Amino acid sequence: MLPIREMVKVKEFLLKNKLVLPANLEKAQKESAKSGEDIEVILFRRKYLKEAKYKSALSEVLTIPQKSIDPLELDPVITEYLPESFARNLKMVCFSKEEKSVDIAISRLLTQDEYEEVMKHYLPRKITFFLSANRDIVRVINEFYGMSKSIERALTDISGIDSLNTTDMSQISRILEKEQPIINLIDLILHKAIDQRASDIHVEPKRAHTVIRLRIDGILHTVRKLPRALQFAVTARLKVMAGLDISERRRPQDGRIRIEHEDRAVEMRVAVIPTLFGEKVVLRLLDPKSLDKTISDLGMDKSELKRYKKIINHTHGIILVTGPTGSGKTTTLYSTLNYIKNPAFNIMTVEDPVELINEDFNQISLNHAIGLDFAAVLREILRQDPDIIMVGEIRDGETAHHAVRSALTGHLVFSTLHTNDAVSAIDRLHDMGVPHYLIASVALGVIAQRLVRKVCPHCKTYYKPEDWELNLLNIKGKPDDYIFTKGKGCKECNNTGYLGREAIYEIVEFDDHIINMVEKGESSAYIKEYTLKKKMNNLRQAGVMKVIRGTTTISEVLRVTSS
Repeated sequence: MLPIREMVKVKEFLLKNKLVLPANLEKAQKESAKSGEDIEVILFRRKYLKEAKYKSALSEVLTIPQKSIDPLELDPVITEYLPESFARNLKMVCFSKEEKSVDIAISRLLTQDEYEEVMKHYLPRKITFFLSANRDIVRVINEFYGMSKSIERALTDISGIDSLNTTDMSQISRILEKEQPIINLIDLILHKAIDQRASDIHVEPKRAHTVIRLRIDGILHTVRKLPRALQFAVTARLKVMAGLDISERRRPQDGRIRIEHEDRAVEMRVAVIPTLFGEKVVLRLLDPKSLDKTISDLGMDKSELKRYKKIINHTHGIILVTGPTGSGKTTTLYSTLNYIKNPAFNIMTVEDPVELINEDFNQISLNHAIGLDFAAVLREILRQDPDIIMVGEIRDGETAHHAVRSALTGHLVFSTLHTNDAVSAIDRLHDMGVPHYLIASVALGVIAQRLVRKVCPHCKTYYKPEDWELNLLNIKGKPDDYIFTKGKGCKECNNTGYLGREAIYEIVEFDDHIINMVEKGESSAYIKEYTLKKKMNNLRQAGVMKVIRGTTTISEVLRVTSS
């Protein structure tokens, strides 16, 4: 059956399938007669009818399959094959095109005239229709047609300029002040990133084009390729928004952007660096919600949380959080400070740079241009009468020595290191010149962490694992002993099967025996062996527990941990 409105008889269809109450249908019918809107649209808006239920019943009657439309998976070139007037007026998008056929997603039934118009446009190709959610169709239309139009207009506006890569500041200013399409294009990219829950936006110049990529749940996705001619204008616009020098293209620069998105303000940290084909820009989207987290929100299990609370319940010493960039170390540190903060404490942080502003703490942002680095601040910070000090990162021997000195003089110090596991932090400090006896005297504990993607709760499915899956993670027992989860992929998770991330932890508490081993300079392997005997799980084991609980998948744990 064709998706033609006159053939379905919507009113009778709704009543026959008991999708709406007769009284509500009558109200919608009266409103439709006045406004000209489709009855089902009014029913959706009034919440008398659930769109998903209606589309499911309609799909069954018409034998038209349902299709989840996701902008991240669509080729902009294919979607633009359908004219914008068709897409907006008829609420439809083209998502697949072959030589003799096209696939079109529709969000509503077509009238006979509309159907004939679509057929005329595509003949002699065969059209296959799919039913999709209205919000998905609108999202794709706004995203692709809006961005394509901005690109097209931007290219037109700069067509008279021989070269954008110029040092003529008056010309650059004229471009940035005049070209509303460039401004619109940047706005579309930034707001799209926020809507997609991206943590980072990458603007990467290549030989023939500029690539826009978003990091979503730790994975980079290419979302657009811009013409090479727009590269300089896009970069310059971002630099203007971040308050950077647009004439300087030889040195790295850092800045910040603040934009309004719906009902909230979003901060972005901007980093620009010159590359072979132009300046690469990375924007880190800063999540203000992390300011409100405490350690109970970090995803630790009961035993981990108990051990961690014991570690941080001290008045002096050093607590280290380790892991690669982007593993959530800053979130853990701020959550910890939120947990232990008290009006009686003077809490000071030293960061490069300060990403999230929290007025409960005295935050210091580094300025390398004037020599204000971690070591320089730590040399002076003890004169500020601190109780608790958070050092963004220990990068060198001088910073390490000042951090140890602060701990020795009765302060509680938190900091981060880049090591693969918790115990390796001991070797790292020693390599920086801190003697083993000093490490043993101030270290309270080390927390290593990684972020794993969580299985999407909207499309989560359950299954019994096979033997080879258990063997991959050295899980003891038989397949029948376990039920694992995975995501099928849906519109909520951009068809990835994952939605959001959660940390896994390796928490090593420095008890008397570990302190004794550190003081004697025992090997990391020996100390690791002891921590495992004391049931201090390593990262792989912590990941296994998340798999067993249904939080994440085997492939995720394998991706972020080593054996």
